[in-house]
Amino acid sequence: MTISIGNSVPLMILFQSILFAFVLISDRGPKRISNYYLAFFMLVLGLQFVAITFGNLQIESDFVVAGYCVYGFIYGPALYLYTGSLVFRSFRFRFKHVLHLIPAAVLVFFVVLGYHPCQTFGVFLYVSLVIYVAMAIKELVSYRKIVRETQSTSAKTDLKWLQWTILFFITILLLDIADQFLWSMHLWYGFSIIHLSILFLVNWMFYKGLRQPQIFLGITDSEALLIKERTSAPHPVPTEAERSELERVKQFVQNSQIFCNPELTLTELADTLAMAPRKLSSLINNYEQQNFVSFINAYRIEMAKERLKNVVDKNETILEVMYAVGFNSKSSFNTLFKRQTGCTPSEFKKRQAQ
Repeated sequence: MTISIGNSVPLMILFQSILFAFVLISDRGPKRISNYYLAFFMLVLGLQFVAITFGNLQIESDFVVAGYCVYGFIYGPALYLYTGSLVFRSFRFRFKHVLHLIPAAVLVFFVVLGYHPCQTFGVFLYVSLVIYVAMAIKELVSYRKIVRETQSTSAKTDLKWLQWTILFFITILLLDIADQFLWSMHLWYGFSIIHLSILFLVNWMFYKGLRQPQIFLGITDSEALLIKERTSAPHPVPTEAERSELERVKQFVQNSQIFCNPELTLTELADTLAMAPRKLSSLINNYEQQNFVSFINAYRIEMAKERLKNVVDKNETILEVMYAVGFNSKSSFNTLFKRQTGCTPSEFKKRQAQ
């Protein structure tokens, strides 16, 4: 039995993964479905590092060694299903999700029979991981497009942290491939770059997963279908009736200042106008050449410019103006304001004062 300083990292991953998994499982909030999938990912990781720790301590069984690649065939589906649980509000566990685990189950079956399938099929786990990562990225890209088309703000809903999670996962995958086929990823005293990266990923996923916004819990199936139908259909030739409808929409948004609601959605605006969401989306996209968030933000920026030009309260700060017009992200407000005016809100305010 040999113990080295480097063995401390696998032990930390083991204990943290299992501990975080139980914390996630115990959550009973509105995010519990996505937390369950994240907990599943953590438990699988913890089990793998149980095997790694036993191997480091030279306590191994033939069964564990023979099935060492099985974990790799589970991470991909777990990451993909976790992404889906974050993206879709109505996401629930279904029997078809179990089908993603068939390759891992087949390998376990052969291991039980006494074979060593990882020697033959182990290389395919990298193919599986690449496919599932690509599917997760595709899901995230589609989600962001739908959010821009149906939500008036994306600062809290763009799941940028999930993008970074997938990127970290890809980085670890590339390091593992390099370790297997090119050169060793071990550092001094038995430390492994891969293990250190996994330790960071575990803490990142747990921390960010728990801190995801409660306000927005994913897109609905109707929102996804709405965008799919619109994007798959050719743009119609505008009619006078449609131009009149669009003018009604613009007048209402301007006069009612409904855009000041930072959580305004396409469906809410359509309901207020007694209009089908599909119709409203088509009018904005076809004739304004904008998605919903850009359409609403244009009104917010105009109102912000007006308040900074004609100051009523000299003590009103730019941050107060930002919140008043419907923004809840300073970075988004500054970026869009500069894009539309050519200067930042503070520069604009100074120019008006002069």
